[in-house]
Amino acid sequence: MNIRKKKTLQLKKRTSDRSTAPSTLKRRRTVSPPRQNPTVSILSLPPEVLENILFRLSVPDVVSFGATCHYFHKLSLSQAVWKNLYFENLKGPAPSRNDETNWRRLTILRMSQGLVLQRLRSASGRGKAPLQHLRSRQLSLSMSFNAPMALGFRRVVPILDHTVLLDYKGTLFVLFTPRRNVMWRRPLVYTILRNDAKDFAVDPRCNLIYRQYIYVLVSREVCGIPPGCIGPPAPRIMCDCVEVFQWDTHKMIFRMTFHFSLNFTQLRLCGPENKRTVLLLTDTGKVYAMSMNEIQLNNSYSYTTHLTLKNISKILPELPIKQIHTSFNSILYIRADGSVFIEVHSIGTYYQLFGTHAGHDTFDAQTVIPLMLPYKVVKCSLGLSHLCLLDDCGRVFMQGCNCYGQLGTGDKIDRGEPTMVIVSMAPVDVWCGLNHTLALLQTESGDKEVHGCGCGSNGRLPGYWTGSPVFVRLSIQVPHAASSLCCSKECIFLLCSHDIAEPPARHYIPPGTEDEKDIERGQEEEKQRMQIHLTHMKSCDSAKRQIIILQSAVTQHLTGLSPIHKDFFDTALSIILDHCTKAETEPQQPSKA
Repeated sequence: MNIRKKKTLQLKKRTSDRSTAPSTLKRRRTVSPPRQNPTVSILSLPPEVLENILFRLSVPDVVSFGATCHYFHKLSLSQAVWKNLYFENLKGPAPSRNDETNWRRLTILRMSQGLVLQRLRSASGRGKAPLQHLRSRQLSLSMSFNAPMALGFRRVVPILDHTVLLDYKGTLFVLFTPRRNVMWRRPLVYTILRNDAKDFAVDPRCNLIYRQYIYVLVSREVCGIPPGCIGPPAPRIMCDCVEVFQWDTHKMIFRMTFHFSLNFTQLRLCGPENKRTVLLLTDTGKVYAMSMNEIQLNNSYSYTTHLTLKNISKILPELPIKQIHTSFNSILYIRADGSVFIEVHSIGTYYQLFGTHAGHDTFDAQTVIPLMLPYKVVKCSLGLSHLCLLDDCGRVFMQGCNCYGQLGTGDKIDRGEPTMVIVSMAPVDVWCGLNHTLALLQTESGDKEVHGCGCGSNGRLPGYWTGSPVFVRLSIQVPHAASSLCCSKECIFLLCSHDIAEPPARHYIPPGTEDEKDIERGQEEEKQRMQIHLTHMKSCDSAKRQIIILQSAVTQHLTGLSPIHKDFFDTALSIILDHCTKAETEPQQPSKA
């Protein structure tokens, strides 16, 4: 107990000493305010740091970063960033690493490439289906394809049980796509037909049974000395040639080699099998043609054919040809300036396209007929009896037979000249079938839809089995990156590939017509402006200031009034304003009691 009392007394003594100590000896704890650092923004970072950050992002993040502002957009175009994204995120063979390679274009092509196949109906379903079975004839199955060896798909054409694909690198793929009622449970099997192809072509008819051969335009290395000549070894040169493959065995059965001075870029076919016309477009815009017989391709002997210059290149040689489109009995040319010329070989096809026999020369099959269209045409699709043209402003023009409503004009009257058809969205691509037309359209948000018109039998227009004389939206699931389409009797093929070098799709709105969304948006904006003027008028104390605000609102926004009513409204407000001004300036006289 004594020890405990002593400790208690010592503790009291210490506390009393601390309380009696002078204030100068006490420790004071001073707390300094936190330092205020200057605000750091991402815009204040140097470009080298921002580029290093972009190296660690994905492709969608880099695209979103570039859409933020103009400064970030310039940074997102760095070739070093896209080159790193190409080799970090993508697999497959690397392109040539030279300074002229556009790594941004190559990366976006690889990221957006693909092929979507959507089956229309069963191959065994023929004739008219009853009403209770209409549901079974909708799109029953879809399949997608993407090859790691490809570099952005450029063109797709179906042939019997196969599908031919060409990418931007020149690789030609052949996919096994069964036409019959076979479930697509496994990935599509494909083979590589050629690695250095420039273009390919098949029979232009819609019936796939006629597509027995695949014509491929390639560039191969040949010896500079003709065979049989004796002399010193000459350097090998590159020459273009056309190779013909069988569709089922993929075996080359024929080859045609051309002079090294001719550099071709496009290949198309026209005419029947026994008198096939092979069309070749050079890099200078000239069109050459040669005739051959496909029945003799399986023979082992060789023969010589003549390569002749077409009349379209003789008439106006100063205007080069940019595109060639063919059908069974007709050829359509698009020049560099956007003008369109057509060449019809059959009098029946001529009557279906123009509605008359006048102007057709039965003795000269190469007679070129210009299509009077005062716009620049950039895309085209040529069918057996009708055609579709797209200009650079998003206009759609149709011409030809309209017995099933395949022109989309709302009636079944034939058109002998290009007739503009209004579509609800921006057209991306069009395809003309036998009795129907398909159009790939793009909305304002970037989503894609497939619209169609014409005959709807056998599932040609999914969702509209009776057909439609106007373009209607079809029950087809369209990928976001779809760029072109084509159709067979069983499937719809949607090619996915986004090329930044191509101009974006544009939507043409005729004068005097506006979209309902634009009208609603304009009315909402006008309502907000009027509400702002009313708020200003309520905040004013004097009637003079309120009239000035009202007069300004009438002058700026009430543009829909007629000039007479607008002048009357403005004059009346000016009279009221002058009266208010005189009332404020005149002194008030004292009232008499």
